[in-house]
Amino acid sequence: MAKKSAKKAVKKAAGKPAKKSSKPVKAGKPAKSAKGAGAAKVGVFPVSTGSGATPVQVGKTLVAMFNEGKLREIEDMYWAPDIVSVEGMGVAMEWRGRAAVTEKNHGWLKENRIVSAKAMGPFVGASGFAVHFTMEIEKIADGSKTSMEEVGVYTVRDGKICREEFMYKA
Repeated sequence: MAKKSAKKAVKKAAGKPAKKSSKPVKAGKPAKSAKGAGAAKVGVFPVSTGSGATPVQVGKTLVAMFNEGKLREIEDMYWAPDIVSVEGMGVAMEWRGRAAVTEKNHGWLKENRIVSAKAMGPFVGASGFAVHFTMEIEKIADGSKTSMEEVGVYTVRDGKICREEFMYKA
């Protein structure tokens, strides 16, 4: 029902001519709203992830590659240079830039060994996708094993992952 209402609103808005303003708009800057600079526009707007692979394509490939154990290849193929990685509950920190995110991941892999892992999904949205991960992890220091479950939420821009956030069951 909500999808039909949104589609009708987009079609209705698309059929109306744009209102003309007496003030010229400078290229590259958003138009000012009636309430002043910085006020958010209200309404229904299309969402785009830019050019390149779509969230569906990136998500399906990421899941397949993860299930084949190709973690490094995922980084090489899909990480944007300015990727942001956010770790959820218990950590609540973010790493910015490819070098920082690579260091975070490699540091984790120095302390842990993945015994088994499975990715399920992707669950695709307009700007990205989510993947449900289950893993059996062995701590290298003492050999103890634990099960781990998380959801990775990925934002895609121009065919690359520009943000990943990992969420854990409360």
